Amino acid sequence: MLINTTQTRISLLMVLGLTFCLQSGCSSKPAKPSPEEQLQKLTDSLDNGGYASAGRQTIDSRRETWNDDTAQLDVVMTAPNNAGKYPLLVYLPSLGETADAAKLWRETWAKAGYAVFSMQPQAIGQALQELGPARGGKDEADAADNKDDESTDPDSEEGNKARRSKSARSSELRYLGHEYFAVDNLKLRMAQLFWAYQQLKTRAEQGQPLYQSADFSKVILVGYDLGAQTVAAVLGEDFKVSLPVDSRLQASAAILLSPSIDLAEGNVRNRFQKLKMPLLVISGQEDNDPYAISSASVRAAVWEFSPPGDKYLLSLTGNIHELLAGTELGGGMPGKPEKDDSSWFGLGGKNNDDYAGQPLQYGGGRSGGPGGGGPGRGRPGQGKFINAELGYKEVAAVLSASTAFLDAQVKNDEFAQYWLKDHASKWLDRAGTLKVR
Repeated sequence: MLINTTQTRISLLMVLGLTFCLQSGCSSKPAKPSPEEQLQKLTDSLDNGGYASAGRQTIDSRRETWNDDTAQLDVVMTAPNNAGKYPLLVYLPSLGETADAAKLWRETWAKAGYAVFSMQPQAIGQALQELGPARGGKDEADAADNKDDESTDPDSEEGNKARRSKSARSSELRYLGHEYFAVDNLKLRMAQLFWAYQQLKTRAEQGQPLYQSADFSKVILVGYDLGAQTVAAVLGEDFKVSLPVDSRLQASAAILLSPSIDLAEGNVRNRFQKLKMPLLVISGQEDNDPYAISSASVRAAVWEFSPPGDKYLLSLTGNIHELLAGTELGGGMPGKPEKDDSSWFGLGGKNNDDYAGQPLQYGGGRSGGPGGGGPGRGRPGQGKFINAELGYKEVAAVLSASTAFLDAQVKNDEFAQYWLKDHASKWLDRAGTLKVR
């Protein structure tokens, strides 16, 4: 009788609890991890077999606006504080990003002993502002697809408006994307890069702080999305048109994050034959951009059809296009609301502001996690923590593979070479694969 009474009470409490949740809008969504928990997850991924440079540099950064004959250029220089010369990384962001983008990647590389120069024409950095945030401070595309939200019932007027907004934004993104990825705009960006590079050398020769730390005998070009297109063109990708050339900018290696391969240009098998330098391509199985220019299935072409020899392809699981932006913890993506806590990792929310902009710090030894800053947005998850553990591993994979590649190619670090060729694939596990040719 006691058992029956206890069971009855438990059942009654469950019914009352369910009734309360239905009336008060309780959600079954998991609680969002705190910034400390997020950082710990990333640290754990790196500590458990990831790669980090031996030694850790303290860094500093300066941001300026340079004016050439064509545009105002937003530039950021980030480098170790210790006196000396450091290999120079030239980073080119994507459409709608400022030169201060990819803070997670850039600060990691600087702490590993590299001088990182980021450049972006202001017009390109502001190109997506005209799209504006969707109404209500939330991306309407997410609202339209989120079936758990009563206010966005597919058959409701709210749902219809959300779908129309999503369609309009997609059309605008495709229009802007095709405008900025066009060859005429590419030519202009290349000319602006060459001009900024010479300005950088001038400031270094004048002994200006941070700029003077750049070692111009070891230059690595790095680009993401639109920036990757510029880098590939500078390296020698054949666009069947005459492109600007400046022999003074010679890259000893390159990293392409989500490179854009437009099949409409044709000649895919032969257009990368001049890319003979060491190259790391980072993409994903569903690395789809919002401009509908390049698809995940063709991004690896630059790795596959460039001459063999120190060519690496890091292919991550899932749609990781936004993840590759390397946004700092608490940051948002271009064209997204600033306060958007629907990140794929669950990396969002009010508390993240306390961590925004903090530099990465590594633990001792050859692996270690960041002690400040953190990963940025990944693929949209409509506020759900989809596959979050794998997401942290993917961020750790980009940090590890890119730093190991730089150390192996630029510093001839034997441990970095070993990690890339003998350890990385096993450590990646379900997060992706690393291929070498």
